[in-house]
Amino acid sequence: MKKLVKILKEIDDTLLSLDEIIRKEYIILLNSKTDVKKLSDIISKKHDFLNKLNNLKKTQLYLEKTYNVFPPYAQHTELNYFLKKIINKCILLNKRNYKNKILIKHKFYLNQTFLNFYKSFNKKVTYDLHGN
Repeated sequence: MKKLVKILKEIDDTLLSLDEIIRKEYIILLNSKTDVKKLSDIISKKHDFLNKLNNLKKTQLYLEKTYNVFPPYAQHTELNYFLKKIINKCILLNKRNYKNKILIKHKFYLNQTFLNFYKSFNKKVTYDLHGN
């Protein structure tokens, strides 16, 4: 049972680290001059933490089967406490990640609109020696 508690603590710690990364991503996306390299680094870190979270979840499922204990862990107060903490953190991360997704879509839309405008502007302004 202690192994399961340890895994739930690791999941919670991983979610806290993921929360910090998502906050950094949000700050970078708010900046008008977004550094693509920093954003790429943050996305790769986020990907690594999500892989780690996936592995911890698999271990949790294995230990639950081994101990024959399943959520919501009504009889085990410590497990129940960590499970509620993890669920609340996941809901919060989902909201923050959604905000980041909206910012990314907005930036992409503005960049695409600018590129389309720039293409049409170049077509109208370019003339040869004869005025064509």
